[in-house]
Amino acid sequence: MTTSPLKMAQVSHSVLHPEFIAQEVSSRYALGEVDGFLLYRGMNDVYLLKQGDEKYALRVWRKSYRDVDDVAFEMKFLDYLRQRGFPASVGIPAKDGSLYFKLDSPEGPRALALYDWAPGKKFGDMLDIGVAEQIGARMAEMHLLGLEYAGDHKFSSETSKDYLICMPALLDFVYDRPDDLRDYQIIAQRLADRLDEMQGEDIPLGICHRDFHPSNVHVTEDGQITFLDFDAAGEDYLMQDVKNYVWGNLFYGFSPSYGEAFERGYQTVRPFTDAEVASGELFLMAKAFRLIAGMAHSSVSVGRGTLRFRNLDWLGEYIKSRARPLGLL
Repeated sequence: MTTSPLKMAQVSHSVLHPEFIAQEVSSRYALGEVDGFLLYRGMNDVYLLKQGDEKYALRVWRKSYRDVDDVAFEMKFLDYLRQRGFPASVGIPAKDGSLYFKLDSPEGPRALALYDWAPGKKFGDMLDIGVAEQIGARMAEMHLLGLEYAGDHKFSSETSKDYLICMPALLDFVYDRPDDLRDYQIIAQRLADRLDEMQGEDIPLGICHRDFHPSNVHVTEDGQITFLDFDAAGEDYLMQDVKNYVWGNLFYGFSPSYGEAFERGYQTVRPFTDAEVASGELFLMAKAFRLIAGMAHSSVSVGRGTLRFRNLDWLGEYIKSRARPLGLL
């Protein structure tokens, strides 16, 4: 009896085998033989590579609306931070000098990069007011280095509105919540208009981390600070980066005092303008809205169970209670 060939399934997010990853790293980098382990599968997949006592992190970006070579922005900026002595987990050049490489997968080409290991623990696991101030100061230093790196480049608000790409997925995500279906469409457009208007105000744009929170900075016992996870890096309002951290502190349920300390430390290096201070609530709301839109878009790859700390009711209340007095709803 003959059987017809099975239909090839469409894949949204494949997982590359750790042994394959180790072989690729061994052949592409001047490290010799390494062992590979999958640390976690998420928005992107992260592997631990070990060679004796030395550890490295390798990221495999998931396929998304971004072009596979968009990762070049992050890798080049991180290399500049390395040259300027800024404490970030940066890409390790391969034998050919490249900072990332690409492989094909069932869902299409994916980018991979090897990073040096960020020592210590997540700041959220070792909270300290003084360290929070130091992290804020480091963030401001990174922003100034970003302006230096960009030179005479003219920044725009376009990437600050990337959430608009995710809106169809967000409306699918809340299909059974009629109030959200109505309100989120209104907020999305009014927020985009407001972000465009800000370009004429004293609210500076620059190169931002764009996903900075207490889990994206490591601290050692002796106080060494390392920034990591720059995969969302791009142009944005500097104050959005600041409020991303403050909001992340709230999201994890930590005391507001750590966010306040972060802002104090930041201003020792780059004081906020009056217009930035006045826009604070808007950027806090924008972070929450961007987060929920991004999670909705990513659900095709990582599922709808990504709301580990806060649910749709909490996020909706946070967003709408701030959108109304801001005139966005």
